[in-house]
Parts: sequence; C-alpha cells; structure tokens
Amino acid sequence: MNGPADGEVDYKKKYRNLKRKLKFLIYEHECFQEELRKAQRKLLKVSRDKSFLLDRLLQYENVDEDSSGEQGHEILVEEVAPGTSASFLGPSL
Repeated sequence: MNGPADGEVDYKKKYRNLKRKLKFLIYEHECFQEELRKAQRKLLKVSRDKSFLLDRLLQYENVDEDSSGEQGHEILVEEVAPGTSASFLGPSL
C-alpha cells in the first residue's frame, strides 16, 4: 500500500496545497501593493495639480478684485489651509 490508509490524513499533500495557496496569496498581495503605489502616485500628482490650479485661480481672483471692485462683483475666497484650497463664486445678480 503506497497511499495513506483509510482515516489517515495525507499531511504532505495538505502541506503542498497550503504552500501553493500561500505563494498565490503572496503574489496577489504584491500585485495589490503595486496597484496601491500607482494609485498613490497618481493621487499625489492630482493633489499637486489641484493646489497649483487653486493658487493660480486665487491670484486671478485677487487681480479681478482690484480691477473690478467698482463693478459690483462679489468674490468669495475661502482658504482651508495655506496653499491648498480656494473656492470662487461668480458675480452676484
């Protein structure tokens, strides 16, 4: 008889199966880590672009305030944190 007898557990087979599953999970984990790093880099780039564009918008709003102050336009600039966010409301009607 080469195989295990009835009622016995083939630990070698279980070990190989678990080892195969572990290798697959490690590979899958590495793939997810790489995807996460890519997404974080993309998010960082988008956040920097957003900050840059909001800063530029703030500069143009300040210029508009100075030049069109007599025209009755209302400009609201709300700064959440230095250099991070600003919002713009157009002319009031």
